[in-house]
Amino acid sequence: MRKIFFLTALLMMILTTTAFAEEAPAEETPAEDGPYVYTSEDFEYSITCPIKPVAVVRNPWEEPERRGEMLVFINEGFDIQYAYVIQVNAFDTKKVPDFNKGSMVAIGNYLLNMKHSGGFAVADLVNITKKNKGVYAVTADKIQVLNKETGELDGELIAEKQYAFTYFRTPQGRCISIQLISANLEDKIYIDTYRAGVASFQDNSGTDNQKDKKDKKDKKDKKDKKDKKDKKDKKDKKDKK
Repeated sequence: MRKIFFLTALLMMILTTTAFAEEAPAEETPAEDGPYVYTSEDFEYSITCPIKPVAVVRNPWEEPERRGEMLVFINEGFDIQYAYVIQVNAFDTKKVPDFNKGSMVAIGNYLLNMKHSGGFAVADLVNITKKNKGVYAVTADKIQVLNKETGELDGELIAEKQYAFTYFRTPQGRCISIQLISANLEDKIYIDTYRAGVASFQDNSGTDNQKDKKDKKDKKDKKDKKDKKDKKDKKDKKDKK
């Protein structure tokens, strides 16, 4: 029953969210048994989740320079079975090519390096939305073990889990990583739901500043129109005299 419930919730999210499609303003969803829009005030973003998180863990990494949250959907004690991990400062924008405007050679070399040195079996350029590209990557299921002294291959380790990651820049310029933790990574419905969540991501940083700028521009436009009208009225009166 539990599996059927979560698969139903995942299907509902896929049907109500366009995967890797054009961005749309997020609205809070009160239902707890279906797609739920989670908004983080601390890290200034919103994202559509398959269900309401049962727990939110701030800065779940040991590295203090990392910033973000883990949104937990299913867990058995300390064993996280289904979650999104969102990092808001995921990569150095100066060291990573622009996925939208960068040269294909630079992007291609970056993807190859992710496969050869970054521990990823898959690293592809994808459309996050119609206007924004990013990188979708999956960690390797086999990890090569090198001899520290000789640098030669000693053998391979089989990874207990594989993880999916998506890296992208927001229109505001923040570097985002969204990781999928799932025991069902091979199940297409979980990947489709995850991609729909990534596509729904809204960067809320600077929203107030943008609103202030718009308000100031509107006030200036109104003042300019009023000044022009006053000048015209004065000229018309002068001409009549």
